[in-house]
Amino acid sequence: MPNTNDSRGESKIIFENDDWLIVEPFDYESYTYYAPENKKSQWNRYRDGDVYLIVDKNSQTNTGLKTYMIYIARGSTYYYLWNGNEVSTKKRFIDYLPDEIIKQVNDIVGDGKLYSLLVKINNGEEVSGRELEDADESIYDFKYTPKAPFKSKITLSFDDDEYVGLFDPSDDDLWYYRVITGSYDTYEFESDYQSIEDFQQGYLEQFFSRENLVKLKEILSIILPDAVELNTDEKREAAGKKLYDMFEREIDEIISDYVSELNACKSRTFEKEITDSLCNVFFNYGIITKRCLKEYYTSVGILLDLYDTIGDTSLTIKELLFKIGSDMNLVGWGEYIYEYQCDDFDNESVDRYVSGYLDKIMEKLEDESQYVDIHEYSELYKRLALKYKLNGRYFTKNNRDFFYRGIDPENNRILIQVFKKEGGLEDRSYTEEEFNNFLVSPELFEGFIRIN
Repeated sequence: MPNTNDSRGESKIIFENDDWLIVEPFDYESYTYYAPENKKSQWNRYRDGDVYLIVDKNSQTNTGLKTYMIYIARGSTYYYLWNGNEVSTKKRFIDYLPDEIIKQVNDIVGDGKLYSLLVKINNGEEVSGRELEDADESIYDFKYTPKAPFKSKITLSFDDDEYVGLFDPSDDDLWYYRVITGSYDTYEFESDYQSIEDFQQGYLEQFFSRENLVKLKEILSIILPDAVELNTDEKREAAGKKLYDMFEREIDEIISDYVSELNACKSRTFEKEITDSLCNVFFNYGIITKRCLKEYYTSVGILLDLYDTIGDTSLTIKELLFKIGSDMNLVGWGEYIYEYQCDDFDNESVDRYVSGYLDKIMEKLEDESQYVDIHEYSELYKRLALKYKLNGRYFTKNNRDFFYRGIDPENNRILIQVFKKEGGLEDRSYTEEEFNNFLVSPELFEGFIRIN
C-alpha cells in the first residue's frame, strides 16, 4: 500500500485532499508505487501513453487502496475501475467518483477538438470546413447554415474497413470481410480439388442443367451404357470416374467454371448480407446514409446530442460511433462463414460454358470411336430414352413381352430380347422403323435379324 504522503520516482501530483489523490507517474518506480495490484506488472503496456492514477484514500481492499486509472494514448482514452475492469465511456467511469474528482477528470481528459468546434458552431461562431476536417479525419465536408447553426450539415466518410470496425468485429470477422470483398481473387468457399473428388464419387447433377444432363447421358450411352440412367449411387460413381478418366481436361474445365461462379455467387451473398445489415443502422441516431459503408451525413446538433448521450466529449467520430455500434451485436460472421449460400447463381453463363465442353467431348468421340454415325446414334438414343430404360422389360400392343438392351453402335440398330413361345429368349435387332412395326404387330412382323 503506498504512503500517499510520500512519492517514489518521477511523478506529478495533479490533485490531493484528505480523501483523494490524483497522480501522474512518469517512470517505472512511480508507476509501480501508486498503481493498483492488478496493474503493477503492466508498465510496459502503458509506458508509451499518459497514465493518471486516482487513489481513494478511504477505501481499502485486500490488496491496497482502491485506485482508478485513466490511460491516454494515440488519440484514445481508456478508463479502468479500481478492480481493473475497463469501462467504455467517461460517463460510466465518473459514476463511481465524487463531484470534486469528476471536475479533475474533465480537466485531465478535456473536450476533444471536434466537440469544441461543434460547440462554437452551435453558438453561432464561424468555423471553416478545413478546421473541422483537420479536427477529425472522418469529416469529409461541411455546409454552414447561418440562420440555424445547429442544422449545419456534416458529411462523414469512411473506408469500408473503418466502417465495419465500428461494430467491433473479431479478427476473423475482419479478415474474412477483407478477403471476400477485396479486389483480388475470389475467396474459395468451395475448392476445385474437392469438387473433382465429388464428381468422381458420383455427385454429378449439381454441375449440369436439365438440358446439359441430356447431353451428358448421350455421352454415357456411348462410353458407359449400363450407367446412363444415373439412378443409383453405383451408376453415378461409375459414370463420374469414367468421364473423368476419359475426358479429364474437359471435366476439369466444367468443374472449374462451376466452382468459380459458385464462389463468386457466395461472395456476392456475403457482401450483400453485410451491407444490408450494417448500412443504415445509425439512421435512428440521426446519421443518414449517402453511400452504404462509405459516406453519411448528419448535423452539428445531432452530433452534440450524441456526445451528451455517450457522456464523453473527448471522443473522435469513429470512437463515438463505436460506442453505439459495438453494442449492436451485428458481427460474428467468421463463426458461420461456410454456411453462406448462393442466392444469384449465373446459370445461363455456366450452362452455356458447360454445354460447349460437352460438345467438345462429343466431337472427340466422333473422331476417335468406331461408331458408324455418332449423331444418328445420339438422336436415336434420345428418342428411345423417353420411353425405355436399358434392360427394362416392356410389352407390345398385343402383350408380347421383351427386354430393351440398347443400340448397336456399329449399325445403329435397336437391340431387344423377345420371349419365345416355347420358352427362352431370342436376341433380335431392328431399325427404328422395324422396331415400331414390331411394337404394333409382333406376330405379323418378323423382319428381324437374329444376333445369335
